[in-house]
Amino acid sequence: MIMSQKLIVLAGLPGSGKSTLAEGLSRHFSLPLFSVDPIEAAMWRGGLPRDQTGIAAYVVAQTLAAEHLRLGQSVVIDAVNPVEAPRAAWRSLAAKYRTDLAIIECVCVDEATHRRRIEARMRAIEGMSEVTWAGVEKRRTEYEAWTDARLTLDTSAHPPGRLLAEAIGYLA
Repeated sequence: MIMSQKLIVLAGLPGSGKSTLAEGLSRHFSLPLFSVDPIEAAMWRGGLPRDQTGIAAYVVAQTLAAEHLRLGQSVVIDAVNPVEAPRAAWRSLAAKYRTDLAIIECVCVDEATHRRRIEARMRAIEGMSEVTWAGVEKRRTEYEAWTDARLTLDTSAHPPGRLLAEAIGYLA
């Protein structure tokens, strides 16, 4: 399936299903995927202090995405994107390269399902410990509501294959 050039941004709290969906879209469309968590973990392994890498990891992801957009390629981004600053940066990047910005926000409405996911999660990102449920609850209080046009998927309501199909349809 051929689609127009897009900057595809997956957003949502940890454990909401965005990484699973981002990986599925990357595979389906054969697109590069830039995920903020592994970028940040690599910075830590490289010796950067943890208190200096949060925003920097987003900047690295934006820079990598820009290189691919410059070449006319679509890109998938996997990041929480909890506040306006990174969201504005993605909008700006899409405008700079005159590409479509497609936002997919993953939510897990069923709190018990979300908590089970977090407590069972084993991503094995070298140097990064798994987030706790208390950490997710804290992040939820800091997570600003989106105002951009987007596809919102409740990942607790449907199996991953159906969610992927819905996202593919949205991007087509």
